[in-house]
Amino acid sequence: MVCLLGGSLHVSQAGTIRNDVADSFYTSLAQQSVYDSVGFLTWSIGSSGYIASGTLIAPNWVLTAGHVVGGTNNYGTGVSGMTFGMGPTYNGIDGTGISATRWIPYGGWSSSGGNLWAGLDLGLVELSQPVINVTPAVLDFSTPLLGLLGTSVGYGRSGTGLTGMNTDPGTKRAGQNLIDAQGGMLTTMGNGGLLDLDGISPTVLFYDFDKPPESVLSSMGSTAPVALEYLIGSGDSGGGLFIEVGGVTKLVGVSSFLASLPYPLDTTGPNGDYGDLAGVVSVQSFGSWILQVTGVPEPSGLSLLLLGLSGLAIVRRRK
Repeated sequence: MVCLLGGSLHVSQAGTIRNDVADSFYTSLAQQSVYDSVGFLTWSIGSSGYIASGTLIAPNWVLTAGHVVGGTNNYGTGVSGMTFGMGPTYNGIDGTGISATRWIPYGGWSSSGGNLWAGLDLGLVELSQPVINVTPAVLDFSTPLLGLLGTSVGYGRSGTGLTGMNTDPGTKRAGQNLIDAQGGMLTTMGNGGLLDLDGISPTVLFYDFDKPPESVLSSMGSTAPVALEYLIGSGDSGGGLFIEVGGVTKLVGVSSFLASLPYPLDTTGPNGDYGDLAGVVSVQSFGSWILQVTGVPEPSGLSLLLLGLSGLAIVRRRK
């Protein structure tokens, strides 16, 4: 059980930015060529339309979150009209992007009933034609991740750490955080208390949204915010978490959920304000599944271990 002083983390799917840094720095970071592989996914379930994020890992394959492709039953039922598009913004027009032929939730995600704590929130999307003008992301299956600087990229809602999420999704942003913890750890908060992540799979990576200079609001790890401190928002689900290794930018995680500390430590719930934290599913334990489904060549010299809802943003469709 995830507990803090007898309480539990409140979970939602919710990028919000520092209140003292211009949004242009985040949108400019997202436009760097090393993040061109991140695009948006749109689809319908019944009469409702949705937008989320995903990362091109092969010319015709996109890696995203299991809850993005899970549909009405976590197995993909009810999803229709799924497309993958790229660029600085989603323009809201039906038919934008390349159509998908298959969407495949990770089997463990489906059989778990969509249990976010299980750390199985992954899915794959096969495209009807290859993307030929963008280099797919390089997957990393071996680098130790705790304490590294990660860059999250997606198309989610925004706002600042003071306001929480208050904009529509559809603009590509990127921001950075130190990867603070993983499931199963006991971590120290900025107020000196302990946050117990017992009961959460170690495949879930965590980072929090630190506020300058109020260290007491830190949920875990370092209390000092980085220059482009950031937190994912609704619509960022399925987006990528990247690190730099030896001068190469590599994909190590998929954005899964937003969480907050229990009341009264957090009085607003998981809305993307300062003190909230993000859960990201590490790809490092799922290399065999990813490679088997997609046929992406295995990186040389790596040994792979196969482990035996929301967060989506609703979009109004133009008529």
